[in-house]
Amino acid sequence: MRIGIDFDNTIVCYDEVFCDLAKNWKLIDQEYQGNKHQLRQLIQTLPSGDEVWQRLQGKVYGEFMQHAKLFSGFNDFLETCQSHPQVEVFIVSHKSEYGHYDEKRINLREAASQWLRNNNLFANIPIHHVFFESTREEKISRIRSLQCTHFIDDLIEVLTSPLFPTTIERILFQPELNNDSRHHEGIKYYTNWTAIKNDLFSYYAA
Repeated sequence: MRIGIDFDNTIVCYDEVFCDLAKNWKLIDQEYQGNKHQLRQLIQTLPSGDEVWQRLQGKVYGEFMQHAKLFSGFNDFLETCQSHPQVEVFIVSHKSEYGHYDEKRINLREAASQWLRNNNLFANIPIHHVFFESTREEKISRIRSLQCTHFIDDLIEVLTSPLFPTTIERILFQPELNNDSRHHEGIKYYTNWTAIKNDLFSYYAA
């Protein structure tokens, strides 16, 4: 089994750091509570909302990257993978080198790699198994070249792309999945890493 995993919003949870920075910039009230998706919808209603969001995103993925959190259950998932020698794990992410409007020009890929190092994830994922690609098309091409048997992503647009290999088991990770979410044939939906682990490794339980 060769498991490919997206990075942003799949391994990394940005909810707190986005809200903290938006409050610091006085874009939202100090009492505001919401996840990244809800915050984005709110900010995009502001004047020049799209540009403001891109500036915020560039800061979070760069200068403030190290404040982001690891999704609960992911370490346990990795340890389970590590306990099965026939399982390989890869990270494949669509990530540009620099953020929008970032005057400090912080390399986002280096920031992401440092975050992986700080969270000790290279102990279970070799550094040569981590790939940052410039476009979504290049990301999908990398997934194909790695011959992944499974791929886990938070974006339905990636998993439903006409370019995405039909032989790969597609897994959508969305902690905020609700009854209004659209379901697509052939895609499994999960809201947490424990459920993904239990499903992928259920046949080893016996």
